[in-house]
Amino acid sequence: MAEKDAVKKPVITISGLTKVFVLGREKVYALNGIDLEIYPSEIVCLLGTSGSGKSTLLNMMAGLEKPTKGAVNIYGERIDKMSERKLAMFRQRNMGFVFQSYNLLPNLSAIDNVALPLAFAGVKKKIRTKKAKDMLKLVGLGKRMRHKPTQMSGGQQQRVGIARAFVGTPKIVFADEPTGNLDTRTTIEIMEMMVTMSRQNKQTLIIVTHDIEIAAYADKIYHIIDGRISSVEDNRDKQIVPGAAPPPEPDQIDFGIRPGSTEPLKPEEDGGKDIPENAENTENTEIIEDTKTELADEPKDLPDIEPIESPKEEDSADRIEEILKNSEIPTEIHTEED
Repeated sequence: MAEKDAVKKPVITISGLTKVFVLGREKVYALNGIDLEIYPSEIVCLLGTSGSGKSTLLNMMAGLEKPTKGAVNIYGERIDKMSERKLAMFRQRNMGFVFQSYNLLPNLSAIDNVALPLAFAGVKKKIRTKKAKDMLKLVGLGKRMRHKPTQMSGGQQQRVGIARAFVGTPKIVFADEPTGNLDTRTTIEIMEMMVTMSRQNKQTLIIVTHDIEIAAYADKIYHIIDGRISSVEDNRDKQIVPGAAPPPEPDQIDFGIRPGSTEPLKPEEDGGKDIPENAENTENTEIIEDTKTELADEPKDLPDIEPIESPKEEDSADRIEEILKNSEIPTEIHTEED
């Protein structure tokens, strides 16, 4: 009986949540008296049009914004009352984030970006590097660990974002319009990946979207209109369940796997072309298809040029250490040497 009660206890409880913005003499209610409960391992969608207040609600849950009034309880703690330092530590231990615009650090490689939250949590170098590698292989980017964001397509960047969000196995993952910048096929790939991983790890996944097709993956859908919950929909009987095919094996794919298939996607199906490691991903980037033909036309007396080497793991660790040193975000302290 105690076990049953424990399962029913919500991980997130929101009561009377209100957020008011003052514009001149006018008050704008972004949220107006929100009440809701989210339970362990639930996949929840906050569905609404632009300006409905859904992203503001997510920001309140994550402690990224303070409410005008009301309470946000997560695991029995009032995060709306926490100091910034305590809140940062709480997020490190309990939360992961997936963003619409990816929010990857442009000067860091994929593996550096994924390892960064582990570094802030005080995880030793060898352990966090291994975890980052394993996670990138799991999302199908085993061959692109040293690529920087500008050398990857949109779908690949979001895979890095997912790997970063899930690498520390947080109890709660927030995803704010995670497929907003992606094509339809890549959207399916990303959603199935997030849902599968959260199910396997028994994590609570909270998705913000305007797209009813994305909402279809959720157990429960909160319809948000003008800062209020207009209705709550139990979607468990009709939700989309990820395909019968298991998650991609390490290095099985470069761009993705079609749901229910092991056939690799073509580059253009992942929202972008395959970009060489030393190229910038801009609109003017041209991919040379026949390198041999191009080189045959070059003069024969060109001086030798040393090849550009991929960054070494030691350099990667040094960059992360420099970020930690210059950051004001508190980190866990370990007495053992890395």
